[in-house]
Amino acid sequence: MPTVMDKPKPNLGFKLMSLVFGIRDFFSPRMNVLKEVGIKEGFCVLDYGCGPGGYIIGIAELVGKSGKVYALDIHPLAVQSVQTIASKKRLTNVEAICSDCKTGLRRPAA
Repeated sequence: MPTVMDKPKPNLGFKLMSLVFGIRDFFSPRMNVLKEVGIKEGFCVLDYGCGPGGYIIGIAELVGKSGKVYALDIHPLAVQSVQTIASKKRLTNVEAICSDCKTGLRRPAA
């Protein structure tokens, strides 16, 4: 049975969501949330359902140049937003993935 997540939101819906998240992030910076998670330098992090990329800069800073950030979303505008952020901030450790579920990433060795 299809779920609500099977299709991306309409572009207007995504843009409104991005606006609301931007306001949220202004009053409650994402770095405050990320510090509680325990992400360390060198980590490989998947931001699944990254949306407009509110966590991308913070995660990229925490994992450092030796780490990697994968930002995945079903919506092409989300991927474009993350790519724009990464480009403007020169975040070479960020890769955006457009997909509804499959990441295309290999599973790390145990």
